[in-house]
Amino acid sequence: MSEQDQEKEQDKEPTSLNPAVRIFLVEDNPDHVFIALTVVRQVLGDDIELVHAANADEALLMIAQFTEQDRPDLFLVESTSARQWRVLGTAGARSNEALTTVPMFVITSSLYDRDIAESYQLGASAVLCKPLSRAKLRDELVRVGALPLSQRPADPAYRH
Repeated sequence: MSEQDQEKEQDKEPTSLNPAVRIFLVEDNPDHVFIALTVVRQVLGDDIELVHAANADEALLMIAQFTEQDRPDLFLVESTSARQWRVLGTAGARSNEALTTVPMFVITSSLYDRDIAESYQLGASAVLCKPLSRAKLRDELVRVGALPLSQRPADPAYRH
């Protein structure tokens, strides 16, 4: 193999190592991180990169540093308190110009209308109630345009 061919192969390697989908997850419970990652992989496949923040303060520091080149493709923010909601809105993700078009999903155990409404007011693209469901995640990804319709399961009984 010529030196020029070797350089071409080396140039190809980094792009093949880049994950297809970059997920930013804000979740403080390790068990819930595992569940969310499992569900996301079932919907999007194994070719993902998880960027994890354990709390809102850590998430806000990371959000300030994202650029167009390294921004996530999807935010998943577990919301059990007002502190977590800071990750959304003008003080958080929506304040970073590089993140304005990134879908932001809130994962919550709250069924209170006011909590769900507040999530949307702060910029959430979708609110997913726990337990996180593959079907609901997939449907919401399709709804916000983050997943093509062709990725939706053909069987309407698919609700796992």
